[in-house]
Amino acid sequence: SEKDLQPGDLIFISGLYFDETRRPKPHNMTHVEIYYPCGESGVQTIGSRHKTGCVQVHEDYRFESKTYHSMTFYYRPIDAWLDGICRSHCREHRWVNG
Repeated sequence: SEKDLQPGDLIFISGLYFDETRRPKPHNMTHVEIYYPCGESGVQTIGSRHKTGCVQVHEDYRFESKTYHSMTFYYRPIDAWLDGICRSHCREHRWVNG
């Protein structure tokens, strides 16, 4: 949950494309950013937005996208990944090792 976020955790964002001709991603996942609470609000992230290709610190992970709408946020700790435990949280799309 948002209240459990630690610096470095991942915030995945799902959404629906405004352009209905675009092929949706699995589970409508459209974006991911790294939680980096460096300011007063405590909701800053590091990521690349708006097709600029430039990674920067953003004041708030809750932003208005120009590409998709109906956004949902999913919070995942980075610790397991750093420990080499990479697993899918989806029953439909399991990851295969090796």
